[in-house]
Formats: sequence, structure tokens, C-alpha cells
Amino acid sequence: MPKKRQKLPDSLPYVPTFDTVCARLSLPAEARETLDDAVRLTMESLMPFEEEAYTYSYEVVRERPEALDVFVAGAANETLAQCGHDALRAVDGLGKVRLDLSALGWARGVAARWPQVGEGLRPVLVRAPKETVFLLLADGAPLEVRGFPPDSADEVLAHAMTLALVRLGMEDESAGAVGRGLCLAAEPAQAEPLRQALGGEVDFEPLADAEALLQAGLRARAEEGRATFDLTPPAWIAEAKALRQKRLLLLGGSAFGVVWLLCALTLFFLPRVYAKMAADVRAELDAQHAAYEEVMALRNQLDLVRAYGDRSQSALEMLLLICKSKQPNVILKSFTYDRTKDSTVRVTGLADTTGDVYDLINKLEADERIVRVDRGTQVASLDRATGRQAFTFTLYLPVPEEEEEETR
Repeated sequence: MPKKRQKLPDSLPYVPTFDTVCARLSLPAEARETLDDAVRLTMESLMPFEEEAYTYSYEVVRERPEALDVFVAGAANETLAQCGHDALRAVDGLGKVRLDLSALGWARGVAARWPQVGEGLRPVLVRAPKETVFLLLADGAPLEVRGFPPDSADEVLAHAMTLALVRLGMEDESAGAVGRGLCLAAEPAQAEPLRQALGGEVDFEPLADAEALLQAGLRARAEEGRATFDLTPPAWIAEAKALRQKRLLLLGGSAFGVVWLLCALTLFFLPRVYAKMAADVRAELDAQHAAYEEVMALRNQLDLVRAYGDRSQSALEMLLLICKSKQPNVILKSFTYDRTKDSTVRVTGLADTTGDVYDLINKLEADERIVRVDRGTQVASLDRATGRQAFTFTLYLPVPEEEEEETR
């Protein structure tokens, strides 16, 4: 899972270039393993302070098959405290936000806004309100960096830039020809020192938003995550760790106190809360049971009303059914309706033929109110007194549900 990128503050802290000692080291490619030692020895020879009184950092700005170009810079801790410590603490960024160098931010910002300086060897002069910076970019990488106070004289700037160009030509014969220069300043006349150093015309771009351009370069370096240059003194990092540990201890103590208080309150109030919840549940169950009993009583009353109000199986309806189903020559002698047990209707009568009797039985069996017809062992027999067929059969009707439950 990729690491979540930290949100950067609106304004990133940086060190003005003229407050630092800068240098470029051109080392063999094999020196990568001992790069830390090489940089340390170089800074010991360049810095006019005790080892504990200054901080330095470096960054590989260009890699070639035969050599490494390393940019190094250092500054006194007192100087760093004036330009970076308060800003870092304001964003709570000690150990999280790098203390970058303004020249590196200028190089990144200029290369992003004016892509032409990213091709070949291009000198760039930035005359901002807070500082003046000379950059010698090789394909966008800062090979030579010089920082000056903002009020530096043109003669001083021209002399320093000329020496930087001569030094590059003497130390790096493969550097190639120097391209057209670029000056970023408030007025075109401020490009004169760069014209003198190059001995020709230069491009001029008005610098109306110097701080925004610098911050854009610093932010791009921070967001890319490849920049390693950091002038944050180790003492500040130790201070930040101590502050974080103190905060963690205070936070841990506060959290423990809160947890202890919650446990105490839980142990005190939990039985009461459970008792109240149980009482509420019992009351709810009692209310639901009472409602259930009320609904069941009403349902039983409705079923009783339906049972007594249904006259489809009454004696009169059964007699009417038999009369409609029989032939005119069929005479009924008796009709016995019995609902004491099985809800039966016993029918006797006389018919001219047994076919008339079977026709009557078939019509009754087809009616949905008749469960079955019990014909007995012999449906019809000859009545000698009348010379007609005497018949007897029993109709079985559906048993009402309440009577069926009582029977069970």
C-alpha cells in the first residue's frame, strides 16, 4: 500500500543562498559509496566554523557515466535559526518538512516556467527583492550557484559570474558551449551584469511574482520526493523528537485518565442502565402480549360471526338443493338434518326408476357443499305397496372448523 503523502504548508521554509557557502563537487562515479565522507571533508575545509556550529547538506544534481556532479551547501546554525527555525516550528514540520535552499527552488521554478533553459548549458540571473541568485544550469541541473544580497552592485555580480563561467570551463572541458542567458528582474537594465559576463545579449523576463515562483519550485521539489537536500540542523530534529515524545506522554496520560473515568462510570452506571433496559423490554413485551390477546379475541369473534352467519349449509338450503336436483317424478318422504356430529342429511323417497335416483345422487355430488354421498349397500329397492323404487342415502357436509377442533 503506497504511503500517504503528507500535506505541505502553504509557504515552505528556505535558506537564502547568500547566507550559505555553496560548492560543486565533480567526483568519480565510483565515489558514490564514499560520498558522505567526501562531502564532509569538503565542508570541513570550506566552513569557517566549528563542526557543531554549522549544518551542511548535498544533492546529486547530475550523473554521468564517468562522474557525479554533487551540489553542497552549508550555513551557520545561528543563520539557519533566523531564517528557518520559526517557520518549521510554525508548521510543526521539524523532521517532516525539509529546509531547502532558495537557489535549488529557483532552478526548479525557472526550468518549469521557461523550458528553454532546460536544454544545454544556460546561465540564469534572478534578481528578486530578497536576494540575487546566479544559476548555471546544465539541462536544468544547477552546476554552479552563487548567491548575493539584493543590493549587490552590478560590477560585483558581473565579476562573480565571469569567474564562475571560467571555473566551469577549466574544470569541465566536456561541458560544452554556454548558451544564451536569461535574466529575471523587475527592469531590463538589471540584466547588464549578465550581458557583461557573457559578452553578448541575453533574454529578459519581468519578475513580478518572485516569491510565488520560488515557492512553486520548492513545492515541486518537495512533492516529487526525489530531492534530498536538507539544511535542518540535527539539534532541531532532536528537539522535535523530544517534543513529540513529551506530547505522546501527555496524550497517553490523558487517554489513560479518560479510559479510567469511562471504566468507573461504566461500572457505576452499567447495572442501572441494564436494569432500566430490562424493565423497558419487559414493558414492551407485556404491551405486545396484551395487544396480541386483544387481536386474537377479536379474530375469534369474527370467526364465530362468520360461522353462524353462513347459511349456505342450513337445512332449508339443503332441502332447496335436493328439490332443484330431483326429477318431478321423484317424491321425498323424509329429510333428516343432523349437525350433532358429522353434519349429515339423511334423505328417503320414491322414484319411478333407479336411474332417477342415480341422477339425483350425481347432481348432489357435483355440488361443492357436499363432501360425499353415502349410498349404503343398496341405493334403491322395490316398494311393493306403490310399485315404485324406494331409496335412501346420506349426504355428508363440511364440518365447521370450531366443531372439528372440539372433536379433536
